[in-house]
Amino acid sequence: MLQRPHPLAIALLLFCSLATAQERPRQVEDLLKQADKLAQLGGAQHVQAETLYEQALALAPDDAEVNLRMGMCQLNGPFRNKALPYLLRARELDPGLPRINYLVGYAHHLNAEWDPAIAAFEAHKKVHDARDTDPRYNDADDHLRQCRNGRSLAAAPTPVTVRNLGAGINSSATDHGPLITGDGRTLYFTSRRSSPMNNRINKVTGEHFEQVFVVRRDDSGWGAPQELPAPLNSPENDAGVGLATDGSSIIIYRDKTGAGDLYESRWTGSAWDAPTAFGPPINSGGNESAAWRTADGQWLYFASDRPDDNVGGQDIFRAPWNPATLSWGTPENLGPTVNSRLDEDGVFIARDGSTLYFSSKGHNSMGGYDVFRTRLVDGQWTRPENLGWPINSPEDDLFFVLTDDGSRGYFSSLRADGQGEDDIHEVLFGGE
Repeated sequence: MLQRPHPLAIALLLFCSLATAQERPRQVEDLLKQADKLAQLGGAQHVQAETLYEQALALAPDDAEVNLRMGMCQLNGPFRNKALPYLLRARELDPGLPRINYLVGYAHHLNAEWDPAIAAFEAHKKVHDARDTDPRYNDADDHLRQCRNGRSLAAAPTPVTVRNLGAGINSSATDHGPLITGDGRTLYFTSRRSSPMNNRINKVTGEHFEQVFVVRRDDSGWGAPQELPAPLNSPENDAGVGLATDGSSIIIYRDKTGAGDLYESRWTGSAWDAPTAFGPPINSGGNESAAWRTADGQWLYFASDRPDDNVGGQDIFRAPWNPATLSWGTPENLGPTVNSRLDEDGVFIARDGSTLYFSSKGHNSMGGYDVFRTRLVDGQWTRPENLGWPINSPEDDLFFVLTDDGSRGYFSSLRADGQGEDDIHEVLFGGE
C-alpha cells in the first residue's frame, strides 16, 4: 500500500502493562497519562505528547519507564532516529524492561549502526519469549538479516550523490511519490501538508488527506510547489503514482472506501480532466497502489494486493494493451524472481521498456522498503539488484523515478536530515 502515513514498524506499548520501577510524584504520573493519550492518537498530536514527555523527564530523568515512553514516542514520530538515546538510557536504568533490547536494536538499526543493532537483537533473542502476544517482537531474525545486508551494502556505497530537495519543496508533513517528466523540468509529488484546499483531517491517521502538487524547474532552480486543483484532487486521498514521460497523463491513487484504486487524468492543454478509473481487470477488490505505463503505451505495470495469484503480500503485475478493444488485457504476476514473500510497491519502467525499478521489503533489503532494479531479458526477469547505500537506507525508500537521460533520480524517504516524515530526495548520477 502507498505510504499513508509513514508505516510504523512498532506500535506504542501498552505502558500500563509495564512494571513500575519506583513510586513517582503525582505530577509526573499526570504528565505521563496525558502524554500517553496524545501519543496513542499519533499524527498532529505527536508534538504535544513529546512536550509532555519532556516535562516528565525534567522531573524524573532517572526513571527508566519515563525514558522508555519518550523513546517510544520518538519511534512513532517524524524523526525516529531521535529515539536511541532515550532507549539506551532506559536500558541502562533497568536492563530488565520488557522488550528493551529489541527496541534498542531497532533504534540502532534506524540509525544505520549495524553492529550495535545486531548485538541488541541477538540479546533480545536470548531472553525473549516467542509466545509474545505482539508478533512484531518475534521478528528479530528479519532485522538481523536486514542489518547484515545494510552492513555489507554500506561498506561498498553506490557512487552517487543523494540530497534532500529542502524546505522549498518538502514540508514537515509527509511528502512522497515523486513523478518526474522525461526532461527533468516538472516534478509532481504527493503531500499531506495543510493548504487552503486541503484542510480536512483524516480521523483515522490524525493527518491531512493526501493531495497532488506540482513544482517546475528552470535554470535558476525549482520554483514553489502548487497544489493541483479539482477535478484531479478531490476531498479524499489523491496520490500521484504514475506519469507519462511527456507529462500528458498522470495516474493517481484514490482512496474512497479503504481499498484504493487507480485512475488516470489527461492534460487537455490548459487543465487536467476528471480522473477516470481504470476499472477491471486492473482495479480489483484489493488495493492497487502504484502504476507505470511503458513509453510505447503497450504495457501497464502496477502493484496490487489482490488475493488471487500473489506470491506474498503486495505484488507487481503487468497487463498488455489491446488496441483492438482499446482496453487492458489480463494482468500477469511478474513471479517469484521479482515478487518476494513480503510487499512490493512503487513501480517505474525506464524508457527502454525493459528495466523495472521497484521497492520491496524483501530480497536483500537493509530495512523497510529498498529500491531494486531488474531487467527483462529474453522473456525472463533478472535477479533484483539493490541500488545500494546511500540511495537505500534502514527506512522506507520508495517511488524511485528517473529522467529520460538517466542523470537524475527522485524518490521518497524518511531521513535524519529531513524536514520531518517522508521527504522527496534527488539522486545525482555521474558525479554531478
